Amino acid sequence: MKLSLAPIQSYTTVFYRYAHRVTFNTFDKYFTPFFEDDKQGGWEPVLQPELDTKINDTSILIPQIAANEPEFLIRSAEKFAELGYKEINLNMGCPFPMLVKRQKGAGLVAEPKLLENILNNFFKKTPDVKLSVKIRLGVNSPDEWQNIIPVLNDYPLTEVIVHPRTAKQKYSGEVNWDEFEKIIAVCKHPVTANGDINSKETYLDLQNRFPGVSSWMTGRGTLINPFLPGEIKGINYSSQDKKELFIKFHDTYLTIVKQHYPVWNHAFNHIRNFWYYPLQNIENGKRLFKKLKKHLIENEYSKWVNKVMNVTQHQD
Repeated sequence: MKLSLAPIQSYTTVFYRYAHRVTFNTFDKYFTPFFEDDKQGGWEPVLQPELDTKINDTSILIPQIAANEPEFLIRSAEKFAELGYKEINLNMGCPFPMLVKRQKGAGLVAEPKLLENILNNFFKKTPDVKLSVKIRLGVNSPDEWQNIIPVLNDYPLTEVIVHPRTAKQKYSGEVNWDEFEKIIAVCKHPVTANGDINSKETYLDLQNRFPGVSSWMTGRGTLINPFLPGEIKGINYSSQDKKELFIKFHDTYLTIVKQHYPVWNHAFNHIRNFWYYPLQNIENGKRLFKKLKKHLIENEYSKWVNKVMNVTQHQD
């Protein structure tokens, strides 16, 4: 069984991935939030530090691309390969309306001809770079995937990651595991399951239902509970383990952010994102987050952190 961390813009950044890997080392694979071409069609993603090989493991990190034409995907693959990355991922799952409107992200699920052109050109021109895709069921209808799986089956993809919702649903409503079951029956590639895998119990239920699936992806579940991938893999954390590991996780994250952003006001945006999801899992978390947003002074932040650690310890 393999686990990967889902790419979530502004949250699963290089700093988060690094701190989680150093602290827990429970993911087998990581994906970057997507890179997109600029308004003029040029290739201008910010490589550093998001793909800095000094703080990323190129053997387990997959850069993700949002594209609606082959040239940008090909140029990205070539540039990433120069840095040592062996595989990239085509984003066909992001539900943001502005991206979908431009036939990118989940918008590609409704464009089988466009997808075929992208894949055909990619594999002709970049045979040495591996490619995987992350898809939604469709834009508006949960059966739109039926038009693209035959296209995906024609190319040597490493995996197809499926989030069984439509773009219209975004991240709300029920995950459609019935449609997922239909996909794994006809997809010729290894399929990874992704979508509201927020607890070990949910994972075990899905594993029992889909015994042939050996690859799983979790995103917000891990952001809320960073121990989740370890729990899924059978690690039993004691309350003391959790306290010590979370402190290490936070301190590692804080240290690397401050190394790249010595000015506290610049670092603070990343610090705030770090806490957004974990605070959803504790009593009065929203109130604590509101107070965090006021702490633009580093010394005040340290006091706030100590208070939060005491709250979480008391709840344990």
